[in-house]
Amino acid sequence: MPGDKFRIVKGYKVFDLGTLPDEPMDEPSEQQLYGWLCSRGYSDEEASKIIGEVDAKGETEIVLP
Repeated sequence: MPGDKFRIVKGYKVFDLGTLPDEPMDEPSEQQLYGWLCSRGYSDEEASKIIGEVDAKGETEIVLP
């Protein structure tokens, strides 16, 4: 849903900050994460940037558009 918050950490573990912030809700591959981001409203460019940020910094937090 728009406005939902997630943390994505290196290894592509996705944490839902609204319900279970201590347990990953999913551990997709890079390609699956890319598809997940695009299906939730991010553009191709934005999804690639998010994945790049996770790779570079080790984690990032996002809010679904």
